[in-house]
Amino acid sequence: MKWFEIAVNCPPASTEAVSQALLGKGCGGVMMTGTDPVRVSCSFPDDEEFEKKLGELSEHFSHLEEWGLPGLLGEIAVRQLDEEDWANAWKKYFKSVRPGSRVVIAPTWEAYEPLDGEVVLSLDPGMAFGTGGHPTTRLCLQTLEDLVVPGVTVADIGTGSGILAIAAALLGAERVVATDSDLLPRRVAAENIANNSVEDRVVVLHPNEFYETVGNADIVVMNIVANTILQLLPQAAKIVKQGGWFIASGVVEDHRSLMVEALHAAGFSEISIKEEDIWICLAGRRTSDEPDITALERLWSTLPPLGGAWAQA
Repeated sequence: MKWFEIAVNCPPASTEAVSQALLGKGCGGVMMTGTDPVRVSCSFPDDEEFEKKLGELSEHFSHLEEWGLPGLLGEIAVRQLDEEDWANAWKKYFKSVRPGSRVVIAPTWEAYEPLDGEVVLSLDPGMAFGTGGHPTTRLCLQTLEDLVVPGVTVADIGTGSGILAIAAALLGAERVVATDSDLLPRRVAAENIANNSVEDRVVVLHPNEFYETVGNADIVVMNIVANTILQLLPQAAKIVKQGGWFIASGVVEDHRSLMVEALHAAGFSEISIKEEDIWICLAGRRTSDEPDITALERLWSTLPPLGGAWAQA
């Protein structure tokens, strides 16, 4: 299958708006490299919809300054590649890494001998986001290491490659329910779940089925972008049991105070924050029954509009 890779350079303050626009148009995930500027890239299938999506993205990005954000640094870069080219690129740059204290992310094409206390997550990200190499994923993995204890239920919203869902199972979660708005990452995640032999504890579902099935979770994790997190937060908060934890990442430092306020409005307290480069990961414990929807809508409205319908699924 042929694919188009889209890449843009932007200042850190615009990273979330750019990422959410790309996700909204249906890419399987975004890759972010560098800190200032940040290079945001993703892939779209070479089909009859691509030119339309590209035009809509260009129009969307032209309004960044109207929303109080710095504009792109240069034009949108587009190049065509096939799936084999993409896979080979991953194999060139994706190496074994230990993001925290226990979980080791190892590519499926490399052998890794674990040290005492390590758990090895074998991963082939394919066309989906999530290798453990980006700060947001590392921060989520570190937080899961802090919070997951044997027997808990974990929900992973926006699972991408399935990396966080699989890590939760390897750390001792008894049940993990994951979802993604796009079919491609759901397929990739399912393959990675099988490769790690955790199918008995981890399932990937369409969002509609996910919310009907998940019930009350001890931990809910979302590694997406601030806008989408805020849009989904009222619904996501309801599946966190009293005393359970909500983990949110994909958030830049500039939105720290906004996200803290949002978590409080959603019924979470005891908020802790991990940070790396321009990125933060927040964790809060649910202590209130009902989210303040009015406050959450107000906070969400302060962010640039989504570039698509990610959160509608």
